[in-house]
Amino acid sequence: MQIAVTPDPGSWVVIPEFPPPGWARMEAQTRSLLLDMTGPQWRAAFANLLEELRRTERGTALARLLHVGEGGHQIFAVDLSLVIAQDDGSKEGRRATQRALIAELLPRPHEPQRLRPAPRMAGFQAVSEDTEAGTTNRPSAVVVLRMAGLPTVPVDLVMKAWKATPEIVASALDDMVALGHVVAPVEALPRTPES
Repeated sequence: MQIAVTPDPGSWVVIPEFPPPGWARMEAQTRSLLLDMTGPQWRAAFANLLEELRRTERGTALARLLHVGEGGHQIFAVDLSLVIAQDDGSKEGRRATQRALIAELLPRPHEPQRLRPAPRMAGFQAVSEDTEAGTTNRPSAVVVLRMAGLPTVPVDLVMKAWKATPEIVASALDDMVALGHVVAPVEALPRTPES
């Protein structure tokens, strides 16, 4: 299922799958001005990071973002995907499904914490017990949210944080959870007359 996300550009960079030529360099220049980090070394390192994230394989239909905290801190990648839920839609079924997703994606999690970031959104978040930077296969943290009223079938939004240690990701989990408010399946987006 395709996913669309429109995050706060002050904290997030959306990594396009097929960017125009020079995209990473231009994004790094813009971001360095926003963060008041105008050194050429930082800009070059940031452009290289954006290119690396773009080239890292995407296993399924997902959106990839880079979190950039204030002052260029809390930098980590997040992959977002929508997973059709195979449960009966009850609270117990949803919780079992979401806990199973976390267990599958995060081999050594701390105890998952329940989330209720909005009246029509519920789920769990968990951070890895590992101390090393996460990868796409072994993320640092996972957030799973069920959002009522998306498509007609129950769908969980799965967010995997990687490219930083669990400690760094844990300090910005609220920003990650907030992404649930700006995500929609592509099929659910309003159509314009041109499309």
